[in-house]
Amino acid sequence: MLNIDSILGAIRSVLPPPPAVLHEPEFAGNEWAYVKECLDTGWVSSVGKFVDRFERMLVDITGVSSAVATCNGTSALHICLELAGVREGDEVLVPALTFVATANAIAYCGAVPHFVDSSESTLGVDPVSLLEHLQAIAEVREGVCWNRRTRRRVPALVAVHVLGHPVDLDPLAELCREWGIVLIEDA
Repeated sequence: MLNIDSILGAIRSVLPPPPAVLHEPEFAGNEWAYVKECLDTGWVSSVGKFVDRFERMLVDITGVSSAVATCNGTSALHICLELAGVREGDEVLVPALTFVATANAIAYCGAVPHFVDSSESTLGVDPVSLLEHLQAIAEVREGVCWNRRTRRRVPALVAVHVLGHPVDLDPLAELCREWGIVLIEDA
């Protein structure tokens, strides 16, 4: 008679080994003391002195006027899309090679991910291919990009730095200016 352990064992024997870990946390300094302080004080999420400190440090390092930390990258992308004016029915340009969170954030806005070619050298959006694609399917009306085929507004491009490979932002920024598209950087 088969039991669950023997069934799972049989399944595991034919499956490939699990993938290597993408990232393991490293605790080499004060991390443990900081985590313990958060737990001891009850400030474990979204607010507290460490979040305030992190936001101030981001302002200091980047020179921007303010910074807001979010609980994860998906919520940060969602906020950026909302601030860019993405609304239900819009299309948002994203690289064909990305993490599902990019498309999820777009879907949270009721918009549609519009996948575009990725560059072999950067793994991010290919500026040359994107320009050719926009020339074939899009037009700018009253300063806003529209897809002529779907009749949807294309208000934003999410440029993703895939696995730490920096996307070529300068030509994408210029292209976005010319086509009335807001550039959102997912780093």
